[in-house]
Amino acid sequence: MIGDYYRYIAETAKDALLEEVTNGAIDFYGQATEVAKELQPYNSTRLGLALNFSVFHYEVKSDIPKACILAEEALNQAKENIDNMDNEDARDALSIVELLKENLSLWKEEDEGQKVDDL
Repeated sequence: MIGDYYRYIAETAKDALLEEVTNGAIDFYGQATEVAKELQPYNSTRLGLALNFSVFHYEVKSDIPKACILAEEALNQAKENIDNMDNEDARDALSIVELLKENLSLWKEEDEGQKVDDL
């Protein structure tokens, strides 16, 4: 959640404050990602973290490739472990998985459009 708060501030910050809160977000998202590795890949908290960290890279860092990598990794890891999910896990994770898929689709489309524009 600390990473999220830094991200929210970064969305409106400028200059030195932007750099400070961006670094804070990266630090805390990174720490949370390490801790979340102890959770199942389909855990809703782990998936939500991947969603928020990917949105940070897309919105704040304007790094579409990194946002896509984070979203794809989370989706692929969850998909590989889907047989281990019970109904409650599946219900909790489903909405986050859908958001990851939607974002990934939009971001890839936008990234391809930028690559064509760069030609």
